[in-house]
Amino acid sequence: MGLEQYVEKRDFNQTPEPKGTATHPKGALRFVVQRHQASTLHYDFRLEIDGVLKSWAVPKGPSMNPADKRLAMQVEDHPLEYGSFEGEIPEGNYGAGLVQIWDQGYYYAEKAPGREESESLLREELEKGSLSFVLEGNLLRGGFTLVKMTKKGEDTWLLIKKKDDEATRSPYNSEAFADDVVPGSPGRHDQAEKDKQEALAKINLKPDKMATTAKKAPASKGNKGVVAADIGGLSLNLSNLDKVYWPDEGYTKGDLIHYYRQVARFILPYLKDRPQSLHRHPNGLADEGFFQKDAGSQAPEWVETIQIYSESSKRDVNYILCQNEATLAYLNNLGCIELHPWNSRVDQLDKPDYAVIDLDPGENSYDEVVEVALLVKEVMDQVGATCYCKTSGATGMHVYIPLGRQYDFAKAESFARKVAERVNAQLPRLTSLERSPKARRKQIYLDYLQNNIAQTVAAPYSVRPKPDATVSAPLHWEEVKKGLHPSAFTMHTMPERLNQLGDIFGGVLGLGINLEECLRKLENNS
Repeated sequence: MGLEQYVEKRDFNQTPEPKGTATHPKGALRFVVQRHQASTLHYDFRLEIDGVLKSWAVPKGPSMNPADKRLAMQVEDHPLEYGSFEGEIPEGNYGAGLVQIWDQGYYYAEKAPGREESESLLREELEKGSLSFVLEGNLLRGGFTLVKMTKKGEDTWLLIKKKDDEATRSPYNSEAFADDVVPGSPGRHDQAEKDKQEALAKINLKPDKMATTAKKAPASKGNKGVVAADIGGLSLNLSNLDKVYWPDEGYTKGDLIHYYRQVARFILPYLKDRPQSLHRHPNGLADEGFFQKDAGSQAPEWVETIQIYSESSKRDVNYILCQNEATLAYLNNLGCIELHPWNSRVDQLDKPDYAVIDLDPGENSYDEVVEVALLVKEVMDQVGATCYCKTSGATGMHVYIPLGRQYDFAKAESFARKVAERVNAQLPRLTSLERSPKARRKQIYLDYLQNNIAQTVAAPYSVRPKPDATVSAPLHWEEVKKGLHPSAFTMHTMPERLNQLGDIFGGVLGLGINLEECLRKLENNS
């Protein structure tokens, strides 16, 4: 098709779009998907072939569900430079509206992974009206086909995800992933591009799929099985990625790191600026692991730390702050299956973001945990306190009450204790305020003592060192009902849940409740 139509449709004195020319670069073939808010919102799907971007307008956007057959209308070829274009096409110009990169990466023909072979095969398949290819993007991965619908006109195609390990069976909506690329104003284009470039630096750390941003470190004594990775512009070595952490399931250290890379943007808000108590399992579930507070001398220089005096050890401790994805990967590489951040941040260590009531069962069913959680919610509703819940990822449940960093730990604990006492008074058979497990074998411990400086619980979206690699999963209260079980939420199911729902727990970091007013209502209703 060439670029003649592209040039004819545009006045480059009026539009910021690149004029471009057909070129023949070396290296892997590229693809890009751009979200285009023109007269009608659509997604532009572009594949590099023969020095141009072959392009299709996809009204509903691409899908990772093979059941979806997404209409794709072929449009004029675009120059390769268009692959990095983001901006506002002014009114009165062809395609007027906001263009932003939704996903991008590399791709190759399904039956010919090399560039020359791929391009030759793709050229033939394009002519025949049926392309099969593999995408290696941030959002789009695995096999896809583009099939021409001959009876619908020569420009009408279908974009279909193939059934493979990357595919999902859940409903897929491209707009659910648009939050990071849809700005409030065009002024965020630079940040969006920066975010997108960092996303491209992500590596798929499954041992058989090392992306180009990860490479084996030079062989030398002591670095066997080491992979040098660049994450967000920061370099670190990742080791023993094929080491089995979950023997029964066969899950590896590489699988763990891969999970946290997938959910990094969701979990990091709950980790940033918070001292981390490291719970390390360098041998996976083969042993009980150990706790470590001090960062030690081996951490990369870019890992941020904070020195805090520890009353228990009577010395200063350098706590790690997990500020970015690279630090998260570093902690995972240490064997930190789970993440344990403080409830408060470094600028106000004495004022937590939230209070926590930890529902810790003895020999109880999860339906009984649900019963207690719903009573906690009922008490909170009675006193006007907003609260959020998540599975602990083990046998219990955590209820969070947002405080907005307005109150100290003493007030947080006082409120949690009074709520626990109210629940215990209403369910004395099923609940207990007794800490010792031996004293409450068939009762659920209402643990309000986590509300002290340096106390921690597993972070939202944290994997737990438990069978099936269960995850501490935030829940809608509507989901908290009989039949709920923490085994439904694992490091293999959570990414898809997040893709569908996004982060439903963010309110715990919000403005917070009026604690004095809630305490007053608690006391008046006692």
